[in-house]
Amino acid sequence: MRKKYLTLILTFLLLLPALVVNAEQMQKGLRIKDVFEKYGKKKNVVMVELSKEFIETYEMSFYKSIVIKNDPEALEYVRNCLKNDQKGARKIKEITDDGGVISAFYQLASQKDEDNKFVLFKVNKKMVITLVYIEGDLESDDLITVLFSGKDL
Repeated sequence: MRKKYLTLILTFLLLLPALVVNAEQMQKGLRIKDVFEKYGKKKNVVMVELSKEFIETYEMSFYKSIVIKNDPEALEYVRNCLKNDQKGARKIKEITDDGGVISAFYQLASQKDEDNKFVLFKVNKKMVITLVYIEGDLESDDLITVLFSGKDL
């Protein structure tokens, strides 16, 4: 029994670097990654990262979201990151008000062999900022269907 337990631990330790590298590859080169790192553990923030097992039924390989409440500095930071990351992206939807983006849905540029990458952003009148990053084999129409079908992710 002890030998099986030791083998299981050693196997896990050998696979751990591969799992960490894979997670680090997500959002590689994107500024919005900094939003999750900078604000993810602060007060008045909710960050969610769903496991691959949970999201694979939606043809997604990665899902991460963050909700930041009443932080004007964070809003400016998120908008700057979005401005940088949207270069070369397909704007599926973008709404601006008073010169700033208040709602956006972008499909980011990706290499031929990579999953599609999507960024969704919204800030409401109560200054609640929502930022979602998704990677997967799905198309933008598929994502819209999932988002508006009433199914919870």
